[in-house]
Amino acid sequence: MAHLNGAPQAGRGPWTLPVPVHVLVFASLGVLSTYAMLQLWSAMATAEQPLLWWAGRALGFLAYIALWLSMCFGALVSSGGAGGLVSKKWIMDFHQEWTLVAVVSTVLHIIVLVTHAESRVTPWAAIIPFVSATLTGPVALGTIAAIGLAVIVASSWIRTRVPYPAWRALHALSFGVMMLALAHSVASGTDTGIPAAGWLYVVTTASLAGVIVMRIGVALASPRRSVG
Repeated sequence: MAHLNGAPQAGRGPWTLPVPVHVLVFASLGVLSTYAMLQLWSAMATAEQPLLWWAGRALGFLAYIALWLSMCFGALVSSGGAGGLVSKKWIMDFHQEWTLVAVVSTVLHIIVLVTHAESRVTPWAAIIPFVSATLTGPVALGTIAAIGLAVIVASSWIRTRVPYPAWRALHALSFGVMMLALAHSVASGTDTGIPAAGWLYVVTTASLAGVIVMRIGVALASPRRSVG
């Protein structure tokens, strides 16, 4: 997640990144959004559902993909840029950008679901686990994941005021947040049965596992190197 370790650079806030990074990230975001909209447009042609329902689905997918990318880049940061193969600074920049996208899209996803009356997700259900009258378990998984995401991002903003061991422990929760987001998506998503969605979950999970294995391998090969 928002792996903002180390002292911030002078004259630069945690989300102030080079223009090329912004361009690349938002170009990728545009491609993903365009693909999602084309798929949704095709589905809308054969179904009668409110716009908010489709918006909630699209934002849910976007939040999940952004969280996955944030996790992957975060693991690369922790491995020192894959053992020095990739610029750690650029990996950190991408990690921060995708974390921001994950936070914003998650908030919008929740707002859309609460606003859409047919979802039957109340504001209380969005912030308190297991109080939803519909899809109690799946919605609770999403609520807990959102709370965990908020805690991790908040801890990064106060990084210099938190003891390093405590910050590392909080940051380690990001793996749990990712698993909760995956379980929430599979259990509550109406697209779970679609092959494309199934492959999305398989590919993201497998690739993240691969990056984590690589991180562990780098740590074992260089025991004196800090992997935080």
